[in-house]
Amino acid sequence: MAAANAPIAMREALTLTSLGIAPQFVTFTHVTMESDRYICVRETSPQNSVVIIDMAMPSQPLRRPITADSALMNPNTRILALKAQIAGTTQDHLQIFNIEAKTKVKSHQMPEQVVFWKWITPKLLGLVTQTSVYHWSIEGDSEPTKMFDRTANLANNQIINYRCDPAEKWLVLIGIAPGAPERPQLVKGNMQLFSVDQQRSQALEAHAASFATFKVPGNENPSTLICFASKATNAGQITSKLHVIELGAQPGKPGFSKKQADLFFPPDFQDDFPVAMQISQKYGLVYVITKLGLLFVYDLETAAAVYRNRISPDPIFLTAESSTTGGFYAINRRGQVLHATVNDATVVPFVSGQLNNLELAVNLAKRANLPGAENLVVQRFQELFSQTKYKEAAELAAESPQGLLRTPETVAKFQSVPVQAGQTPPLLQYFGTLLTRGKLNAYESLELSRLVVNQNKKNLLENWLAEDKLECSEELGDLVKTVDNDLALKIYIKARATPKVVAAFAERREFDKILIYSKQVYCVGTAEFLFLGGSTQFSLNIDCAV
Repeated sequence: MAAANAPIAMREALTLTSLGIAPQFVTFTHVTMESDRYICVRETSPQNSVVIIDMAMPSQPLRRPITADSALMNPNTRILALKAQIAGTTQDHLQIFNIEAKTKVKSHQMPEQVVFWKWITPKLLGLVTQTSVYHWSIEGDSEPTKMFDRTANLANNQIINYRCDPAEKWLVLIGIAPGAPERPQLVKGNMQLFSVDQQRSQALEAHAASFATFKVPGNENPSTLICFASKATNAGQITSKLHVIELGAQPGKPGFSKKQADLFFPPDFQDDFPVAMQISQKYGLVYVITKLGLLFVYDLETAAAVYRNRISPDPIFLTAESSTTGGFYAINRRGQVLHATVNDATVVPFVSGQLNNLELAVNLAKRANLPGAENLVVQRFQELFSQTKYKEAAELAAESPQGLLRTPETVAKFQSVPVQAGQTPPLLQYFGTLLTRGKLNAYESLELSRLVVNQNKKNLLENWLAEDKLECSEELGDLVKTVDNDLALKIYIKARATPKVVAAFAERREFDKILIYSKQVYCVGTAEFLFLGGSTQFSLNIDCAV
């Protein structure tokens, strides 16, 4: 398939060597990228320096004469963390600086060497020693807090990653060790999963891992998931797997059923292995990136394979989430900084056409509001309706990509269904589904309000307006005016139906409010309003503030 039609778009964002970074410093021990905002490079010749590359203006790197063993830019702000071994000891000196304020935030002398460290949140550094893992907050004057001891499976491993889930209740440490004698290039991946609440660890085999949240239908609370990828030899056979598992299942609530899928490595990549994993919450996709530059893309919910391609001819040693785009960055040994993004225009047609996975195509389109599934969505909606599955049809219409089914025709279709005694009318099921997911559009707001007004349930209107669930329009104001003038006035004001607002104030003989309101309206020069106040006709020339 042509690259233009691929579901993942790749581009070179920049090359480190073009910014003056020498090739010998383009390595895992010299380059860090904690988010899509900054890249940090540590140079040791011709002099010791730290180079900070702001991804918003990469052509203007900031180079400072600093001696350090490691340098990390904060994911969100211009705060720099530095680590240096104290000469003649196995101790490390840690410092955090605010670059803009040119001040030291805090410092600490670790009694043992920190072999790996990482910003696990914008406020928290994770510190890994040969035996334990610590957290160090940048706030206050607190010292690093020990979280857990490393498990035996990570002994003598090179630590390559450490992460926490959004709630900071689950922690995962990843290391790699030499492979079996018969396949030394296929390094072994080891993982330690730690529960903060239970104070317990679990040792597993994995090369890469990441956390995600997922809303299971019927459960108002999001589930915490861990995804991890492994490749191992067993009795001479290589097995490569992706696992997606819920952590801390919620009692009495629907849970996430664990999933797994194979990672299919081509014959030329038998000794290749995952080095990183990123998860896009925006698209619900899992990206697995390998050392030799392969990219595997999977659906988070089902672990269904979406795409595989080689994205780099050179080994990849570092990746970072691109939260703004739902993709990721990857840095290879040549110094290329590659940016992977989902191709919004082609991913749904690719999944439906090339993969023939219609259900996944529709789910992707709904999840990320993507084009390409219009016919599939309409067809599925009609199938559900013909099967009298009105609840499912309502959910599909509510989530339809780009509001495809949020139309008067859909409302009319639900209105046409005969109401069964003792059952909720399908039309109310539809509106109820829409209200749980957000705001109604102007037509939906008008039709639902018509039902409520006819049933004399004005309090529901007041609640929905207070929660900003209804789109205000002049027509909605006219409808509500038949039962409540005050509420109608609020709707007219929100809808910017100026003549109706002025008329309403005049009817109430609140002429001072007309002047105040009119000065808040964006207009030029003098506006003339003609309205009826009781039995008397008024004509006012009002100067409007621009």
